Amino acid sequence: MSNLAQALKPLILDLLSSIFFAALLFITGNVYVATGIGIAIGIGQIVILKLMKRPIALMQWVSIALVVVFGTLTIYFHDPRFVMVKFTIGHLAIGAAMLQPNWMSRYLPKIVTDNLSTRELTFYSGMWPVMMFGLAAANLYIGWYMGEEAWKWFLATVPGSAPWVLFAIQYLAIRLHVRSIIRRRAAAQAA
Repeated sequence: MSNLAQALKPLILDLLSSIFFAALLFITGNVYVATGIGIAIGIGQIVILKLMKRPIALMQWVSIALVVVFGTLTIYFHDPRFVMVKFTIGHLAIGAAMLQPNWMSRYLPKIVTDNLSTRELTFYSGMWPVMMFGLAAANLYIGWYMGEEAWKWFLATVPGSAPWVLFAIQYLAIRLHVRSIIRRRAAAQAA
């Protein structure tokens, strides 16, 4: 499996129920259908992981808890603002979880963790909570002050693309950084 696929797989699995919710909301335009299916996927994912006796990462627990709690409130009260706020709280919670030093190491291939210092890993890890807190603030503002249609557009474009942009930038930067370190070491050993 390529390094890119290795990095993406756990991240996508951690956020699967939220990804499905956003995609279904974009496709159907129905917050209640998207919420119900998002809840079912999240619960199903946890059940499958438990049956397979696999560990459940903190981000998976955060994602499913937010989907279930705020999704249930949205459906019960017939008020899409709960699910709108869920994304703000979700981004804040995930951003807070990402404040843990080197949280990103779980997603990185061994060649990266073996070659980058703790300081460098902390730097790369620290970019993510900053992005998440920014998305949380933007989501709250747009959902609360600009209305449901603007929020749907925002949700369909920005939170889905911002992590991919940051991921692509970091993937290239880390790849070039690690290659540079390996080349320098090889040159030093050859000299």
